[in-house]
Amino acid sequence: MTADVQSTAVARTPVRRRGQALEQAIFDAVIEQLANVGYANLTMDAVAATAHTSKAVIYRRWSNKAELVVDALDNALPSPDELPEGDSVREELIELMREKAAVLNSTVGRAVQTLLAEIDRDRPFMGIVNDRVFAPRQDVFRRILERGAARGEVREGSISPLVVGIGPAMLVQRFLSDPSPVPDDLLVSVVDDLILPLIRP
Repeated sequence: MTADVQSTAVARTPVRRRGQALEQAIFDAVIEQLANVGYANLTMDAVAATAHTSKAVIYRRWSNKAELVVDALDNALPSPDELPEGDSVREELIELMREKAAVLNSTVGRAVQTLLAEIDRDRPFMGIVNDRVFAPRQDVFRRILERGAARGEVREGSISPLVVGIGPAMLVQRFLSDPSPVPDDLLVSVVDDLILPLIRP
């Protein structure tokens, strides 16, 4: 067997991984495929090939594409259970905005962009994505504001769905209108010029 044939055979042999390593490889493949071809064109075959595993292995864990994509996004995005720790509500809000911008500026952000672009094609699926992935992470803004209120930094009664949604809405608007990296001065301005004037004691 020649060296070229040997290398081809090795490339076609699935990489044997188990547990968390295999799951992470599959999640990474989903994000890559979402970023490149979008949700509508994503297939289990392509995910398996990208992850160097078999389709049967994927179907043993996820019964359909929607479940797999939701789990992959949930894995790729920062956990909603981890709140920034700062000396002020302003510092924590800016840190959270920077964390979200870093994600949007990455391959994960491109994957999210394709989903948002296809939102009208499959509304039931996007409802699941919002409930499982987006809504819990938007709720982090509310939790930061409530913690700030407990410290006396946020005016009583000022925390509303509108205020909580300003940061995410501005990020998404900038993200969809301009593919270049989100500038840091925009993040700071959203906090200083839009959010803080609405919540100061």
